[in-house]
Amino acid sequence: MFDAIGEMLFTALSRAAENHLEAGHPCIEALRHAGHANDRAATAAAQEALSALDPMVMNAIMADAHRIMREDPPALLGAWPTAGTRH
Repeated sequence: MFDAIGEMLFTALSRAAENHLEAGHPCIEALRHAGHANDRAATAAAQEALSALDPMVMNAIMADAHRIMREDPPALLGAWPTAGTRH
């Protein structure tokens, strides 16, 4: 499930970070990498990069990422694996 949700989450986070940080900020790059790398080290680096930010900036990025994901429910629901047919 991380393949779909993780990429969606980190894409939303990186888009939100672009609105709050200067271009080329290491946090933006760490978030982008985590969305594509799908490994624990990249996820930990993204978490560390977010945690290093001023708490107000980090909270604003998290709120924007939540809004981005909330405004695209088909993408979120489409990431869930199908359960198949039930009889």
